[in-house]
Amino acid sequence: MDKNEYKKIIKYKSPKENKLKNIIISFFVGGLCGVIGQLLTDVFNKCLHFSINDSYMLTMVSFVLIGSILTGLGFFDKVVSFSKCGLIVPTTGFAHAMTSAAMDTRNEGLVKGIGSGIFKLTGSIILYGIVAAFFISLIKVIVG
Repeated sequence: MDKNEYKKIIKYKSPKENKLKNIIISFFVGGLCGVIGQLLTDVFNKCLHFSINDSYMLTMVSFVLIGSILTGLGFFDKVVSFSKCGLIVPTTGFAHAMTSAAMDTRNEGLVKGIGSGIFKLTGSIILYGIVAAFFISLIKVIVG
């Protein structure tokens, strides 16, 4: 059997996904994440009397914490299989990547395992975020 034959068999046997359904689910789940984020921000700002900037920071920390807890308990993958990209694109996806990488290497110890494993997938995101923030700040200082 050659590669073309194999590709035809795979294409024929693979289950077909309903793309429109996936888009709609992702849209609503992502929107629900936005609504929850806004509610958290309002609770931090209006009920707990944090400044708006601190409220945004606490909302992001809350999403990272929720994503990490769901990953640690084994629920995140199940929820993502239903919600598609609506849940994995926001901050919870970042938390999931960090926590799952740490969990994969936890048997190697705190430093060599969790300490280094936690940044395998997310290290590049952090690096390029810091570099981009530096250049944007530099442009802001130069321009005005």
